[in-house]
Amino acid sequence: MSKYDLDKGKSILSFLNTKTLTKIVRINSPADLKHFRMFEFINATIIDRTENDVVLKIKDSIKDPLFFPEDHVVINYSHNKELYILSGVISYIYGIDPLTVSISVSGIEKFKDLRKHQRYYVSLTSTIKVSGFVSTIFAVVKNISSGGIKVYCKDVLNYDDIIDIEVILDRTNKLNFNGKIVRKSKIKDYYEYGIEIIGLSESNMQCLYHYMKWLNSDYV
Repeated sequence: MSKYDLDKGKSILSFLNTKTLTKIVRINSPADLKHFRMFEFINATIIDRTENDVVLKIKDSIKDPLFFPEDHVVINYSHNKELYILSGVISYIYGIDPLTVSISVSGIEKFKDLRKHQRYYVSLTSTIKVSGFVSTIFAVVKNISSGGIKVYCKDVLNYDDIIDIEVILDRTNKLNFNGKIVRKSKIKDYYEYGIEIIGLSESNMQCLYHYMKWLNSDYV
């Protein structure tokens, strides 16, 4: 299992500053939006942007959209032959026909930087079980690699917690593994955790590698 550097101890905010939004993002440009409740990216158009927010109008038809403020999303955006990954949360919903939302961007990263560390930005539903506790914790996976994941959640976890993680990869595949927290930080009203994979079955390892192979072919 390759070592997961978990951004070398830095939070997502340590990448490109959100103030570069006005320099990178162009109005009336296409973008792809991934909501953590959805399995696929949807087509959108950027209709406005500020130093911290982008406003998207969804071009695809969505049945029963389950979009709410504070939901986590990822945006793929290309400019000057560079692919940028914008991570953030929905800050406002202007309308649903067509669906038009404002995204508060918390971090930006170039795709080539993701490739260097073999990490991929995603927006996936996951649950965390802590040894000794009955209830499960809801979390959103923000990036994934062969060695670990980064998640956002509102619950407090400790470095010495023994945890089991389940990640919903798509409609038919789930990833299950044992992990340990190797980094955590507070961002606004939620926590960001870097979780290293320490226990992974053969079938789950194959599932993870197949998913990463699909991500690589999808983005390239």
